[in-house]
Amino acid sequence: MPELPEVETIRRDLAEQVIGLTISAIQVLDDRVIRNCSARQFCRQCLGKTITTVTRRGKAIVIQFSPPGYAIIQPMMTGHLVYDPVGEKVTDRDTKIVFTLSNQSRLNYNDQRLFGRIQYVDDLKKIEFFRHIGPEPLEKEFTVDWLKLNLEKRSGPIKSLLMNQHFIAGIGNIYASEILFRSRISPRRSARRLKREEIALLHRATVDILKEAVSLRGTSMRNYRDLSSTKGNFMNRIKVYGREQEKCLQCKTPITKIVQAGRSTFYCKRCQR
Repeated sequence: MPELPEVETIRRDLAEQVIGLTISAIQVLDDRVIRNCSARQFCRQCLGKTITTVTRRGKAIVIQFSPPGYAIIQPMMTGHLVYDPVGEKVTDRDTKIVFTLSNQSRLNYNDQRLFGRIQYVDDLKKIEFFRHIGPEPLEKEFTVDWLKLNLEKRSGPIKSLLMNQHFIAGIGNIYASEILFRSRISPRRSARRLKREEIALLHRATVDILKEAVSLRGTSMRNYRDLSSTKGNFMNRIKVYGREQEKCLQCKTPITKIVQAGRSTFYCKRCQR
């Protein structure tokens, strides 16, 4: 599932290509990806509008229009956007929506398993998920003091908490495992029992790893590709995720895999305490 670095990579690329362009045509090939209105209503709301900004909130892309309105794209497990600058690529069986822009370029939304969702709203407050999402870990409000204060209120495992979008926005399974490895904290640890110095390490690892992953255009473990269908490069820096029984790159102990809240967790029992 695309996490913050992957979605941010797509957002930046998309902003470079489409800001200032107008949606001149929409072809809905599978209306099941449109979640809060009919395909006809979605097309009527978006057609003829100019894209003014492309932002991100957590794992969602927010396209703002003029006249006012927003298209919210949540790729989830298998959804991804493909930009065709000359409008000549043939759609494939996974293409669900084709946006034709005023310069004749096309933006395709592909989703093999239909886990993703696209919504149109005239007010972002109408998106319930946005009303309850946690702070962005790369923004200034995410500080060591904030993290310490809020961890003290939580008794669950730190790994599950890092992936809780109501707590922190944008972190998923891959980066939660990598963040905890770099901060040398076991994913089993209770969040409220972390010491101040451990919280500082956790904060630094969170910011550093997410920034590194953005600079390397994300991680392509399975389905993720960027706007031009290119894989991300952070996978070459993965230390624990997906490496069950392989040797830890620091101490040579075999990497352990456990299941927490229905999700696979990878860590080194020796390095992480």
